[in-house]
Amino acid sequence: MRRKVLSLLVLLIIFPFSLMAYQLSPLNATYDSTGAGSAKVYTIVNDSDSPIAIEVRAEQRIIDIDGNENNQDGSAYFMIQPNKMIIKPDSTQLVRVQYRGPQTVTKELSFRIISEQIAMPRGAQEAEAGQMISFLFVYSTSAYVKPSRIVESVSPSVTKTDDGKLEIVIENTGSVHQMLNNLQITLTGDDGSSYSLTEDEKASLSGQNLLTDSKLRTIIDIPEALSGASSFNAEVSYDFSYSA
Repeated sequence: MRRKVLSLLVLLIIFPFSLMAYQLSPLNATYDSTGAGSAKVYTIVNDSDSPIAIEVRAEQRIIDIDGNENNQDGSAYFMIQPNKMIIKPDSTQLVRVQYRGPQTVTKELSFRIISEQIAMPRGAQEAEAGQMISFLFVYSTSAYVKPSRIVESVSPSVTKTDDGKLEIVIENTGSVHQMLNNLQITLTGDDGSSYSLTEDEKASLSGQNLLTDSKLRTIIDIPEALSGASSFNAEVSYDFSYSA
């Protein structure tokens, strides 16, 4: 199942309903590999009327060719202080996140800084009334470590599959992530034919975050317009310009 890449992920587990929320910022951050810019301060605001327990961690982002995000532990790259805390009602907690990975970064590194609410016992009286933890919030933010040189480049390719379809692959050959906003894909055949993918055919790619050294693909039926061709080329265009 495709996992839509979002700046904010909020998971709600509600039973029974009562308000216990918090806010986290920033939702996007770009780190330098060294110097003052290698540290960021995150703000957690408990705007509820109950104390909450929070754990903050880092995960390294890995997105496969089908757009599924399967991350791995990123604790070796960051020092987070504090990483566990209890925040009183109507209070604010500052969390310092320091990049501690390799100082030489030739290609952008992509992470999630995740703030997760942890279940807290609510006390015997509330427990009897069924008021344990009513819902837990998880914020999953985007974090990037900037490379020494910014290169924006993608490379498309198209091949026939064994079952007679077309597999279109877009690879990030640059040094920073690319957001495939307003994506246009045009295929041309060796017989001079041409075809632009419909919104449905490119839906699995449109708006996706193409990380460095990553590929994304879509598979479509061979359009009638290209039925006479034996080989194909692909051209892509999209609206995105990297800024840190």
